[in-house]
Amino acid sequence: SVVNYNLEDIDFETPGFGADWVWTVHNNNTNPALEFVPNPNTSGINTTSTVAKFTSLNFGAAWALTFTDYIGTVTFDQSNKIVTLMVNKSVISNVGVKFEGPGVAHEILVPNTLTDGSWEQLTFDFSSQIGNTFNRLVIIPDFAERTETTISYFDNIEFSSDGSESSDPSDATLQNLYI
Repeated sequence: SVVNYNLEDIDFETPGFGADWVWTVHNNNTNPALEFVPNPNTSGINTTSTVAKFTSLNFGAAWALTFTDYIGTVTFDQSNKIVTLMVNKSVISNVGVKFEGPGVAHEILVPNTLTDGSWEQLTFDFSSQIGNTFNRLVIIPDFAERTETTISYFDNIEFSSDGSESSDPSDATLQNLYI
């Protein structure tokens, strides 16, 4: 069936977007599934109930990732060029957000700065991709060579013009999501 997904928060809540999507884990040794778990720290900036948990295995690639095609199609414009993502990690490393589409792919890496169990929001500026259309969202939670297995939590993927949450989802371009 077709669900209208208009770039609202990917929040992993029920109801909400993300937790019932198909997420594929790749380049992560045995590729343990992306999990949706209770938020390990509901104080601070992320008070939501459910978050995504990614286990980066010791023998996985530095670019171990998860992706979904359930994003539908995203065409970047002035209203959605800034993507934010909250992370809670035990190590400092780059977090990658990548969009892929027919004949085009663009990845941005931003390091987290906190390792004390607190959530922080990272900002990814896709201004250089205005006019490009993508149909796959890729998250690389711990883009680093590792000597041990790490756990990364991520949540609240948002699209906006300036890094703040859109107060009116109708401002975003309507997308079709096929389930």
